[in-house]
Amino acid sequence: MKLFLQTILLLCISVTSLLAQKDTTKTGFMDQAMVGPKMMAARHEYNENNMRGALLIYREILETEPNNADAMYGISQCQYHLKKYRLALEYLDKAVAIKPNISKETEFFYGQIYHRTAQMDKAIIAFQKFMGMENPNTYEYELATEYLAQCRYAKEMMAQPVDVEITNLGNLINSRYDDYTPSITSDGKMIVFTSRRNDTKGGRIDEQGDYKYFEDIYYSEFDESTGEWGQSAAVDGELNTETYDAVLSIFPSGSGMYVYKNTVNTTGDIYFSEYRPTKKEWSAAEKMPRPINTSYFEGSVSMTADGNTLYFISERPEGFGQGDIYVSTKKGEGNWSHPKNLGEFINTEQDEKFVFIHPNGKTLYFSSNGHQTMGSYDIFKTELVNGEWSVPINLGYPINTVNEESTFSLTKDNKTLMIAAEYDDSFGERDIYRIDVSKYKLLSEGYESSTYGQLLITCNDMGGSGVKGVNVEVYGASSLKYVTGGKTDKLGRLKINLPGNQKYRIVLNDGDFTKTEEVDVKLKEQGETVIKLDVVVNK
Repeated sequence: MKLFLQTILLLCISVTSLLAQKDTTKTGFMDQAMVGPKMMAARHEYNENNMRGALLIYREILETEPNNADAMYGISQCQYHLKKYRLALEYLDKAVAIKPNISKETEFFYGQIYHRTAQMDKAIIAFQKFMGMENPNTYEYELATEYLAQCRYAKEMMAQPVDVEITNLGNLINSRYDDYTPSITSDGKMIVFTSRRNDTKGGRIDEQGDYKYFEDIYYSEFDESTGEWGQSAAVDGELNTETYDAVLSIFPSGSGMYVYKNTVNTTGDIYFSEYRPTKKEWSAAEKMPRPINTSYFEGSVSMTADGNTLYFISERPEGFGQGDIYVSTKKGEGNWSHPKNLGEFINTEQDEKFVFIHPNGKTLYFSSNGHQTMGSYDIFKTELVNGEWSVPINLGYPINTVNEESTFSLTKDNKTLMIAAEYDDSFGERDIYRIDVSKYKLLSEGYESSTYGQLLITCNDMGGSGVKGVNVEVYGASSLKYVTGGKTDKLGRLKINLPGNQKYRIVLNDGDFTKTEEVDVKLKEQGETVIKLDVVVNK
């Protein structure tokens, strides 16, 4: 009897187990039937720039199919766009391990991730592999060529770091969200910046854009007793709204600030707001007049110390590329001259994004992804010498990195650079950092004199007449790295401002002849340095 009962019990357990297995299989089958539509839904959210929404769907798919390589690849792409590069690499490795031929652009994607994680040798190999398989006439091949150049340049810059000390400003200022555009008053007592954290006014998410919180402007005050910055908070008053409000630059006195606003009726314009000291609040932003603002995008602005000159970014169609840097001078109360493009030595076919004019009025800092960068946007320095802008100098590593460095502010004493960056110890996305540049002469010294000299090249024929259109290329004499170039004008002349106390190799070519000269741009102890190079063209 006892054996009979045991047998019945085992039979019951087996049947229950089988039923459970059947139910599980049936549920799994139903979930699997939804995998295809879910993959399409995830891809739709990805294409709509809703990375977090796409991630949620991809993760649901992996709960049903833990080895779904396509979902893993999708997660990798999402994490890359969210700038979680190490997670992107982890999921890409998993996807490729399961499905080696998951995409014809796998090597390209590996190159991108290795680039962003500063694994230069691996990135170079991956891009070279991709280019070996890709048609040279495609856009992807051209892009890989550009990235390859950035990787090689980054490797070179990282091998010779500049002497600076970088410190994260901490969680009293930074959040796990995007914090950027730091701007500091001349007395160093207040910093204002932009953030897309979850306590912005209205707490709304931009569902028509990138599915992040809208921008608001925050501030922090320096506590001299502790030597630390205080808890950041949204600025008081009417300045912040429920849409896009970003600080561009604060007036040195702290009495006002330029801000960027983007509404349903604009593509992005420059505004200004005044500080009301009696109420300790900021006024509602007022739009800058034409010709500063147009129907096109305008963003980033910096004013000279005397208040008479504005440098700003605009995407107006007469520019060289996307955003270009323009300059405008004051003409009476509230009126500004027609903006002038700073020219092709500064502006590129790609994007100049942020601009900062030093109080000396002749030294300009800006961010760009069109000049030679380590990756994305880097920060550059240029000077106005004898009426011409000089060849921009990359500020170097570790100020610039393989990721984006585009918004910054230099303190009045030239010893501290406040910068928004994606350095390794950030709390989330971009954080605001303090960089001690007191030992870095490129930033801390030379504002009263100059760090550039002007090379004046004149090409004449045998009869002494100027030769127009001679192509001029400038290389470093020792590194042989290309620096800049141009063509002679109708008088046979070309002016180029170059970093001083360096030697250069000048290559001249007009199709019928080629000539190479070496020049030493040695700076004078006082006054402007002009080096003349006269070349006779045998025509």
